[in-house]
Amino acid sequence: MSSRYLDMVRHQRRQRGGWQFTAKSLLAILAGVAMIGSAIYWWGVQSQLTSNAIVAVAFTAILVLAPPSLTSFLIPWSPGGMLLQKINARTWGYGVIIAAAVYLLYYSFEIQYSWWAIQPVVANSHLILQQVIIGIIGFIIIPALLWTPVTSEELVEQVRQAHLVRRYELQTQADIAILRATLLRAQEKALIGFANLTVQEKEELASVMRGLVRGIDTTLRDIGESVKTVSGAAIPFESLDDNDDIRGYLDYIHESLTDNALLPHRSARPTSAYPAAYDERISR
Repeated sequence: MSSRYLDMVRHQRRQRGGWQFTAKSLLAILAGVAMIGSAIYWWGVQSQLTSNAIVAVAFTAILVLAPPSLTSFLIPWSPGGMLLQKINARTWGYGVIIAAAVYLLYYSFEIQYSWWAIQPVVANSHLILQQVIIGIIGFIIIPALLWTPVTSEELVEQVRQAHLVRRYELQTQADIAILRATLLRAQEKALIGFANLTVQEKEELASVMRGLVRGIDTTLRDIGESVKTVSGAAIPFESLDDNDDIRGYLDYIHESLTDNALLPHRSARPTSAYPAAYDERISR
C-alpha cells in the first residue's frame, strides 16, 4: 500500500514538472543571503584587526565557511546524516570536529557581542545578546542545516567501510577464540597422556600440532609483509615449515602418535636422528 502511494506521489510530481517553491527553497535563499552578509560582516571586522589584506581575506573565508560546515556534522536533519553521525561518533576525528565547531561558535559569539556592545542604539536598548543570537542563527545555523556533510556516494562508501571494519573485528575475535579453544583442547589431551588417548584423539592432536606451527609461520610472514608495507624495510623471514629440524620433529611426533595408535604391536622406537630421551617425553 505504501509503495503504491509513493509511486502515485512521484507520478504527480513528474506530471507537474518545473520547480516548486517550498519552505526549504526559501531557507536556501535565506542561507545564500546570510552567507553574503556574513562575508561582508567578517571582512569589516577582520580588516580592522589587521592591515594585511591577504590575512584579512583568509580569516574572513575561515569564519564564513568553517563554522557552518563543521556544525553541519553536529546537527544532521536527514536519515543519512544521522547514520553518518552515528558512524563518525566512534572516531577521533569527530571529537576534533566538536572541539573546532564549539570554539568557532564561541569566537563568533565573543566578536559579535563586542561589536554590538559598541553600537549605541543596541547597547541602550539592551538587545546585545538577542542580536548576537540572531547573527549566529543566520551566519551559522541556517547554512549548516542545508549543507550535507558528504554526498550520497560518499555516504554509501563510509557506511560500507564501517560495516567492513566491524566485520573484520568480529572475524578477528572469532579467529582468536577458535585458536584459544584449539590450544586448550590440545593442552587437555596432553595432560591426559598420549597413551590414554583414543585413535581419533591422537590423530587430532597430531594435526593440531602441525596446524599450530603452520599458523605461527603464516603470522610471522604476515607481520613481515606488514612491516615492509608500512616502513619499507624488508625483514628476512625463514619459514618454519622449511626448517628441516622442525619438520623432522613434527613428522616424528605424527608418526609416533598415529602409527602406534593404528598398530599397537609396533614398537615406536626413535630413529638415530632423535635421542631416546625425546621418545620418552613423547610417550608420556
